[in-house]
Amino acid sequence: MRGVLPVLGLLGVALLAVAQPSSWASVDPPPNPYGWHNTPLVTVTLNASGGSNLKVCYQVGSGGTVCQPPPAVLTLSAEGTHTIRYWAMDDTGQEFPKTVVVRIDCTPPRIVITSPARDAKYLLHQLVVVDWYAYDRLSGLEFAEASAASGTPLDTSFPGFQTFWVVARDRAGNTARAEVDYRVVCVIEAVLPSGFYLDRWLPPEERVLMWKRPVLARYVRGEPIVIAFRLLDAQGRAGAWTRPSLLLTQVRPDPEFEEKHTIWDLVPIPYDAEAGCYRLVYDSGKRDPGVYDLWVSFGDGQTERIRIQILPEEGKEGS
Repeated sequence: MRGVLPVLGLLGVALLAVAQPSSWASVDPPPNPYGWHNTPLVTVTLNASGGSNLKVCYQVGSGGTVCQPPPAVLTLSAEGTHTIRYWAMDDTGQEFPKTVVVRIDCTPPRIVITSPARDAKYLLHQLVVVDWYAYDRLSGLEFAEASAASGTPLDTSFPGFQTFWVVARDRAGNTARAEVDYRVVCVIEAVLPSGFYLDRWLPPEERVLMWKRPVLARYVRGEPIVIAFRLLDAQGRAGAWTRPSLLLTQVRPDPEFEEKHTIWDLVPIPYDAEAGCYRLVYDSGKRDPGVYDLWVSFGDGQTERIRIQILPEEGKEGS
């Protein structure tokens, strides 16, 4: 009898172990290393083992208890944190409840850029302080980076169109990117006696409307057309900051669009280091008498369009 009792005791423990109901949960897809999902559909399968009348029971959040034969399949799609309590039970009783937590975040981080302002225009070398921030209300930010850190100077070191960007990623793996376009320009300073970029300028009473625009200057064929100006930065310093150019188009009447343009020349406007300004002398003798547009591009996105008339050499009448 002494040898039989220990054996019966061991068998009883084994039978109790087998009879004890047990449950487990699997999550598909599995969460990322931070414990988050960024998919709108997460499946939780609750399974169990045990004796007769085996059931798996669960509660989602503060909801009611549901019991059913295993497996119980739950699909979760709402963003946020879902806590599922579950346990197995059979005719012998029930196990102590377990918990599985599913966190869903499908919303990218929010990025707010207050400086630079969208489509803003800043002067060359102007001091502009960058101001931006990013946040995520659900999983929280994993990282955020930008062209420049908030509180540091914006890049205004070269003229033209530029883009400031911020990228961010939250702990669920959602990413966001925000961009703000801005422009860096120069102050255009006239250096010619006319007070403009062109050496010749008609008074208002002599300006004649030629199709869509008035003629602002006249030249006799063969006379030089002089364009000159300085480009200044935010501190008023002149320099060869950009690469300006002149586009010359001949303008003729057109029955459908009122006027038609023919491109004749595209030439750079060189920088005269001795004079400290940009200066171009264009030979009007290369062109036939007629109406022309001078498109002066200052190399920073600014453009001036000037309509002129080239007269025949033998008179001042328009062609």
